[in-house]
Amino acid sequence: MTTLVRPVAGNRSATFGATVARLRRRRGLSQVVCAQLVGRSETWLAKVEHDRIPVDRLSVLRDLARVLGVDLATLIEVAP
Repeated sequence: MTTLVRPVAGNRSATFGATVARLRRRRGLSQVVCAQLVGRSETWLAKVEHDRIPVDRLSVLRDLARVLGVDLATLIEVAP
């Protein structure tokens, strides 16, 4: 499996999943709570954070950005 890597300000090798995990921890959210706030399962979020599945719906990216407290553009920049 190939993981797409896109640069993030200050971190040139951060994957989308790693970025989501970092932002989630920065907000002090567990995977369970974050997933619930997005309306998804903890398993789904774990797969996203490990780059096993993409977030390919704008509505889900929007919800994730809201929960993580970032602009939608921040996630779109690193989304595969």
